[in-house]
Amino acid sequence: MLNSKNYIALGLMSGTSADGVDVGMLVTNGKSKIELGPSGYYPFSKSFITKIKSIFKKKLNINKSKKQKRIIEIENEFTQFNFVAINQFLKKNKINKKKIHVIGFHGQTISHNPASGYSWQIGNSQNLANLLNIKVVGNFRENDIKKGGQGAPLTPIFHYYLTKEIKKKICFINLGGISNITYFNHESESSLNNMLAFDAGPCCSLIDDWVSKNSNKKFDNFGLLARKGNVKKKIIQNFLKKPFFSKPPPKSLDRSYFSLSLLKKLKIEDGAATLSYFVVDTLLKSFDYFPKNPDLCILSGGGRLNKFLVELINKKIKKSKIVLTENYNWNGDSIESYAFAYLSIRKLLNLPITFPKTTGIKKPSTGGQIFNFI
Repeated sequence: MLNSKNYIALGLMSGTSADGVDVGMLVTNGKSKIELGPSGYYPFSKSFITKIKSIFKKKLNINKSKKQKRIIEIENEFTQFNFVAINQFLKKNKINKKKIHVIGFHGQTISHNPASGYSWQIGNSQNLANLLNIKVVGNFRENDIKKGGQGAPLTPIFHYYLTKEIKKKICFINLGGISNITYFNHESESSLNNMLAFDAGPCCSLIDDWVSKNSNKKFDNFGLLARKGNVKKKIIQNFLKKPFFSKPPPKSLDRSYFSLSLLKKLKIEDGAATLSYFVVDTLLKSFDYFPKNPDLCILSGGGRLNKFLVELINKKIKKSKIVLTENYNWNGDSIESYAFAYLSIRKLLNLPITFPKTTGIKKPSTGGQIFNFI
């Protein structure tokens, strides 16, 4: 297999919003050739979302937690969910399972704490490989953290090659549970060495948590709630005092880093508006770290469907052209699942997935662990 030039991979992503699993298929040579294939979204039930979110922790004893019966049960349920999602995906798209070379399995992040030496994603890669009879690459973050990196974000190398033909200074913004940013200058020949990436701040995870806590809705559809609300600037100022925002990149965030306690007396609309403005302020703040202003900002992730949020980004980020991934016929919901398909091939080819200016690692390094089916 590794002598052939192109590989077919599936990627699985369950982000910090913890609302379901995205599946994406692509064909790639692990470098600049990327052909995006079909993708799909498989939502968790409301009860499973509650179950998963109940084990999220800002900090934990990882060795102890991995042995907890309840967490093992949730992990098995989550792995089974991914197995079913893949089968549904293959059936719907009439894809022969035997044509898939590898699956990139990100898992569900429970706690991300590189300062304590770990980033923990549940999901049993060996079981998934055995169930499918397909090779699986999992455990993407560990190698980077062991070598002193943040273990996140991992998608920049995919963003870089996906946009290689767009000869501009580009900022790729993923509006996921947490917003992360990749910056590169495709006009420059040394653009790969100078690729910059980091987490900018919270995004959909905080807004979704606020909305689901105060209503029977899972999220603020199109930003309709935020549009009706009043912004509480003092709360935003308090959020921005957190040490994370004065820390230079590379840097990464755990979804539990922020609390909704500052908003507890607010109406649902005011809370949604305040959080939306906060998200955009964190993006704006992140532009201070770029060597030059980007010509183009490409928005991916669930937050790009929040029309109010996108309008705010357009209003505040004035010097760059703002477009959605759909502008290039890329499904913005699936960018991260495509990325993990791509990263799984880079692992098979022993190519680097993390870089000094994306995670803080000392030199470019591969990542992930290969699980052959038994």
